[in-house]
Amino acid sequence: MEYEIQLEEFQGPFDLLLHLVNKHEIDIFDIPISTITSQYLEYLEKMKERNLELTSAFILVASQLIEIKSKMLLPVEDNGEEEEEDPREALARRLYEYKIFKEISAFMKSRENQYLHTYYKDPEYVEWTQEFVTDVDTQELFKAFRQVLATVDLLREEEEPMRTIPKEILRVEDKILEIRLLMKHQERLFFRGLFTSAKTVQSVITTFLALLQLVKENWLRLEQEGNFSEIQIIRIGQV
Repeated sequence: MEYEIQLEEFQGPFDLLLHLVNKHEIDIFDIPISTITSQYLEYLEKMKERNLELTSAFILVASQLIEIKSKMLLPVEDNGEEEEEDPREALARRLYEYKIFKEISAFMKSRENQYLHTYYKDPEYVEWTQEFVTDVDTQELFKAFRQVLATVDLLREEEEPMRTIPKEILRVEDKILEIRLLMKHQERLFFRGLFTSAKTVQSVITTFLALLQLVKENWLRLEQEGNFSEIQIIRIGQV
């Protein structure tokens, strides 16, 4: 029975060297050059046996490893001069730089895959042809609306991890019925109390639009007793 050796594909000689270093949990700046050189040359032999393309870059790094190995075997002469640079130093620096760039590349690739599956919906602009009349100043109403969004923690500005948002079907008509049922046994309600069950931006906006529609139909009235006081929702229509 014949066994085939499955060889991993590497983008270049430093990709192979980094694989060997990581596989044996070796410190890049303290590489056992003899062991790494032997394993590197063994891989090149397997590439030739499998008739895989052996580029000049792989052969160049092999010669550099052999040169470093031979220098490491030479006796160190103590002539009182400055200590010579470790023959492995230049190789270690290049390998470390390659490692950094590879990690950055992997990070950017993961971001690319993430954003390729992220979709954004363009805003829809609805033409408003009828005037909206209310006793409450519109700026105060907008301020109260912003406070509701902030209270339910929907306007966080810090970056959050990407996540899948389940599709939620919300209709203004349904929210109108909910508000009518809510106001069935009470004639007034604080503006903030209308949004206690809202958990998403879509839910808050749909509820707000339903409220405006009921005010437009004169079923509800908005009232504010004084500056900075909380807006109240008052039922004036028949249940």
